[in-house]
Amino acid sequence: MKGTEKGEVMSKVMIAFDVETTGKNSDMDQIVEISMCLYDAGDERSFSKRIKPDVPISPGAQRVHGISMDDLSDAPRFSEVAEEIMEFLDSADVIVGYNVRFDIRFVEKEFARIGKQILLDEKLVVDPLRIWQAMEPRRLEDAHRRFVGTEMENAHSAEADVQAAVKVLRGVREAFNLQEAAWEDLARLTTPEKEYWIGSSSHLRWEESHVIFGFGKYGGRPLLDVAATDSGYVKWIIKSDFPAHVKNLCKGALEGFRESDYNARIIQAFGAPPENTDAS
Repeated sequence: MKGTEKGEVMSKVMIAFDVETTGKNSDMDQIVEISMCLYDAGDERSFSKRIKPDVPISPGAQRVHGISMDDLSDAPRFSEVAEEIMEFLDSADVIVGYNVRFDIRFVEKEFARIGKQILLDEKLVVDPLRIWQAMEPRRLEDAHRRFVGTEMENAHSAEADVQAAVKVLRGVREAFNLQEAAWEDLARLTTPEKEYWIGSSSHLRWEESHVIFGFGKYGGRPLLDVAATDSGYVKWIIKSDFPAHVKNLCKGALEGFRESDYNARIIQAFGAPPENTDAS
């Protein structure tokens, strides 16, 4: 059967789809590319389209998918292709995608922006990522079985958990050839994004030459851009329960510095960002 594995029974209409976006926040970000493939009783139909958004593509998102605003200069708006997208999605009984809740959330938000409703969660949703996680759970006792080679005893007693964690770490280092890795290297693998943090929390971080929000409705957006367009949000952070360094950085963002001068002040206070992040 075309588009399926041998022996697979396709008793329902299935659609697999994926989107690329301007960022991770579906409330603020938008779709820049959508691809769908519909399987129906052996027939296969595909639809792929790039879409021009109303908001800029964040540097992080562009680094992932490689799509720039220039690439989308002649692309249609979502409203111009919405009917065709809805026709594809409405015809399916089953929706398939890897980490597909992300894609579903963005599609539903895009339709809401043009005054239409599409409820994809009412369909059967099948996600290979979630199935994988269910079939290979990551509990401590599962890790002990895999990386130590024995069943864990007295799971969820504090002392047993501590001993098991150390044994599992040894097993992980051996399994992935990390015996010679320094603690700093292991910490970097544990929290790879931490080296981009500004200060001791993930609220603000470096991304290319920008100071980026790491949380909230403007997650992935440059702080200085938000300060210029929604100063009320930045003022709310200053008045709220956030770390002192986050408040101070927000205060500086409201002072009207050029980005190069603002970045220089941050580097002086917190040190330079990683070498592959240009903060000039």
